[in-house]
Amino acid sequence: MYRDIATTLYKRGEASMDGYQMPGWAWAVFAANAIVFVPLFLIVSYTFQHVYPTLAIVEDPSPPAYDPVSLNEDGQSIAEDGFPTADAAAISETPAVTSSLRSTHRAVYAIAGWRSLFRGYAAYLFLSIVMGIIASILVAVGVPSLIAAPLVALSVAQPYAAWTHIVISAPSSKYFWQRLPPFKRAFQATAVPILLYVFASELATYLPAGLAVLLNMSRWNPKEPNTLPQYNKDDAWKGILVLLAGLAVQVFLVIPTQVVLTRVQASFLPEDNDTIVPFDRSFGGKVVPAIVGGKGYINMIDAWKSFSRASWVRLVKLYVKIFLIVVALTFAWVAVLIPEYILIANNSRKVEEL
Repeated sequence: MYRDIATTLYKRGEASMDGYQMPGWAWAVFAANAIVFVPLFLIVSYTFQHVYPTLAIVEDPSPPAYDPVSLNEDGQSIAEDGFPTADAAAISETPAVTSSLRSTHRAVYAIAGWRSLFRGYAAYLFLSIVMGIIASILVAVGVPSLIAAPLVALSVAQPYAAWTHIVISAPSSKYFWQRLPPFKRAFQATAVPILLYVFASELATYLPAGLAVLLNMSRWNPKEPNTLPQYNKDDAWKGILVLLAGLAVQVFLVIPTQVVLTRVQASFLPEDNDTIVPFDRSFGGKVVPAIVGGKGYINMIDAWKSFSRASWVRLVKLYVKIFLIVVALTFAWVAVLIPEYILIANNSRKVEEL
């Protein structure tokens, strides 16, 4: 809803500038905004919303034995930077690496500086492009979006698993396509979790919208993009209900299905890949290697049961902090953008006067 309103305001502003010429320094302002806010939005939208939650989902605060890998160029281990070895952890309990945003950021940044904040980003872009192409093809041939969404997600089961492996493991000299897991294993292990995750995500989109229609809430009409919706006093409590419904789906469906999917993907991480957070590869002995006749990955039930209550609390806290950061950054962007727009508008001149 807020995105729709912002779009309408932008189009109104664009229309109001028609017939006017902006001052030359306006482009410098636009460039400064891009330099400051684009990296911030990129870090928040990718690192905070994708990388950090994935690490939190995979981390096991008390694995059977964990010796942090040496990732620094000078050969120092993570333990020397304040993280305990397996022997030290056995003596005294320490907080999880992902127990806070600060410790998570410190652990990731220590690997390779700011570049680590975008670990797996090339694979992420590849996934986005492939999914966009496949989705366009399916929509073009008339496949309904509710059917196209799971088909698109299933088609990238293999590279999606590879992205998870790249995010949670130490840097490798291998290219992304060299780290793709066997297609059969990736598809068999993650097909059902992917379908459940897609269903939950679609429900998170359509349920609030359907509830808004059911409550006859004032909404933005895409057929009249320059017209703002006329709100009434009942829209306040209706908006709260829609917001609570969306949050409920996110907390009780989207996040749990994401947890199951990510942990299943992590369960068939190659043996030669060291992880950057404590991780129990055996999931309490539930993973039976394929070499001895097992599947080589855990099922959904084991993925769910192996995620402790403390891990759930840690993950929810992380999501709450990320949400607050997104809100704060959005308000900061608006607080800067509106005065700039007013300043530029006041210093613009009609084309006829030039």
